[in-house]
Amino acid sequence: MPTPPVTITLVRHRGQAADAVLRNFVDGGTEAGRRAPRGIDPEFVSYWLRENIKADCSPSAMMRTGDLLRFYERKDVLDAVSRLLTRNESQERAFRVSMYALQAIGEVGTLEQQAFATRYLNEFLLPQPVAMDFFNLVLETAEALAPAVDMAAVGRRLQAAIDAVGTPKDLNTSAAIPYMKYSDYRTLSYPAAVRTVEAKRRLLAIAPAGRLQELLFIYLGESPLSSPAMITWSGRLLRQHAMADGQDAVLAALAAILDGALGSQMPKPKKEFIVQRAAQAIVYLQGKLTFPQEAAFDAIKPRMLNFLWDDIG
Repeated sequence: MPTPPVTITLVRHRGQAADAVLRNFVDGGTEAGRRAPRGIDPEFVSYWLRENIKADCSPSAMMRTGDLLRFYERKDVLDAVSRLLTRNESQERAFRVSMYALQAIGEVGTLEQQAFATRYLNEFLLPQPVAMDFFNLVLETAEALAPAVDMAAVGRRLQAAIDAVGTPKDLNTSAAIPYMKYSDYRTLSYPAAVRTVEAKRRLLAIAPAGRLQELLFIYLGESPLSSPAMITWSGRLLRQHAMADGQDAVLAALAAILDGALGSQMPKPKKEFIVQRAAQAIVYLQGKLTFPQEAAFDAIKPRMLNFLWDDIG
């Protein structure tokens, strides 16, 4: 029997129910979390976002809009997202909204759109003083724009901030806090972002079949690159490969890793983590677990909600 085709989600929320689910997520404040709700027709997600992305939206609403675009892969909303870029981002709220808008463009946009977003970042957002108050957000945005971003420009902005505050005579005073914070960015966060950008570019340059194993290691938390954002990114690429012509290859590789974990002597928490994430991915990608795999999966409690999972069953 052929394997059923992969779909983004099993639609189970329609009309007003879907509207309520999306509204609660996008406008739900801190209680909404970052996990995009499953079970909505992707076309309705696009319709709803085009109707509800407003010029005065909050940073958190734009952040969660990006989360929806990542899961539902909605490129057709980027025209509405781009309208939020006003070239007037000196204040925190507008700056953060535009940063999240650029992330959305970087995640699902074309190379041309990503290049536009990178120019916008360099010309209108990096020069803002508020950029150094949210430099982790700058780095997060740079990673989302990996195919086009100019990390040297980001590095120069950081160095300019370090030069502006100067080296304090006494590092134990409050006056030294900006210098210490920027120095930590220079030695820790910025190099990590550069490594992530370089890894994304390297993997994107490889044919899907050639990068499959490394993406699986990232997704299953077995790589130095397995940050939360990279796990989501690798999951998206695995799904894209499965939805194109690599479904059997992805499922076979996941099954081999799952069986390897079950037969290993690795610590129980690590084994359960890999088994659950791999099993969920197999089910989500329309594969079938063997009886031993299913038994091992069912025995794990509580269940985690991973990216390649439709939140059903």
